[in-house]
Order: sequence, then C-alpha cells, then structure tokens
Amino acid sequence: MPVSKNPQRVSLRMLPCPAPAEAVLLACSGFPIPEAERADLLSCVSLLSRALILRSKALSHVFLHISSSQNPAAAPMLSPHARKWMPELGFGVWLARNPPSLWTREEFENLEPGGQLRPMAELVFRITTDDAAKDHARSIMFGTGAVIEVQSRDDGATLARRGTQLLLPTIQDDAFKSYPFYFPLLDGAAIAGRLLRATAGLVVRRGVYIGESIEDCGVLALSLESIRPVLDQVGAIPDPDTPGGLVIPVK
Repeated sequence: MPVSKNPQRVSLRMLPCPAPAEAVLLACSGFPIPEAERADLLSCVSLLSRALILRSKALSHVFLHISSSQNPAAAPMLSPHARKWMPELGFGVWLARNPPSLWTREEFENLEPGGQLRPMAELVFRITTDDAAKDHARSIMFGTGAVIEVQSRDDGATLARRGTQLLLPTIQDDAFKSYPFYFPLLDGAAIAGRLLRATAGLVVRRGVYIGESIEDCGVLALSLESIRPVLDQVGAIPDPDTPGGLVIPVK
C-alpha cells in the first residue's frame, strides 16, 4: 500500500481477517521508519491505542521483538534502558510459519556464497515495569520494527503464561523449549488465516494486538471486535488518492 503523499496524514487500509475480528495496516515506506514519517505514524498509533484502551478498559502490555536478520539495530537500543524497563526475555513464534528448528546439514550445503541462513530464533522482550516505562519503551523503540502492544484484561504474567500454554507444544526442537515465555508473532498472512482464531484469539482474549510489521511495511492493528467505530473516532476518512483506502489526518 502506498504511503500518503500528504505529509500531514497517515495512510491505512483494512486487512482480510476472519469475523468478528477486524484488522488494519497503517503504512510506512519501510523499516527503519524514516525520521520524516516516524513522528506522525507514532502519533497516530498512540491515538488509536488510547482509543481502543478506553473502549475495552483493558491493560496495556508492551513487547519488543528483536530479530538478528531483520532489525539488528534494535538490540543495542535496548541495553541502555534495561534498568528502567526490566525486560523479560521470551521466544517469539510466527503463527503462519513452520515451527522454529535448528539449521540442518542440507541448509548449510545449499547455502549460496554470500547468502544468509534463515533466522533460527526470534527474541521477544516483555517490559515488566510500570506504564510510564512501557510508554517510554514504545517511544524510544518505535520505528525499528520491534514494538508490539497487546491490550488484554489479563495481567502481564497471565498473558505470557497463556501464550506459553498455546505455543510451546508446537515446538519440537529441545533447544527452543526452555524460554520463560512464548509469544505469538503476527503478520498479514497470519491475520488472514484460520489459525488466528485458534491461537492469537485465545492469547489476546477479545483484546487488541498492535505491532510493527516489517513483512507488511507498516503497523498492524488487530481487534477481536470491530475496529471501525474506533477508526471513526480517531478521525479516519476515505483516502481520495486510493480507492478503498483510509487516511488519518495528523494535527
């Protein structure tokens, strides 16, 4: 989806998603998000997040997904704030992909010169301190492709335990079975699939998942109930330049 040509608005579009859930993608030009886009997009995502929280009366939980293959620059940004954020290390599991596994001999033998092996581990850090620390983590890390917010009526420990109960049984390799918690990673393909209802739906429990998606070039917002009234509330209007698209004006 193209980024809005108007620097004072953010483009978005609805994504295919099994009812009654709804999902939307707020577009960017790429990751890391250019500084010229970052502030406006963060403002819109924060506005949407607050509106969804007010509707659901849920708790906000912030996670940081750091991948050595996709956003390696995010890792050194985490360390200086570790004392304030108190991140708990977990393991991310992509819902629409094969379970994590060790590299095979065949993968090494078939690796082209200069090529890269597939990512083996997706690390996810849960911010365990107060809401101010979660907001700080989001503001610092946003734009790297790392930030995920889950809104749920469960507390953080319960949410992490629920993800572990659902995802750990899918992992076969013993090397990946000893992490403190397991967390579902979503992209557009997972949201469009039936797998959503059986996994993310149970983890989030009628809540919300808002996450930067390098794969989809934007920020995904998934609500397990209709998101359209909230989009109206935050000022989303039809995009005159993109049939079927929407924009949120930036004030």
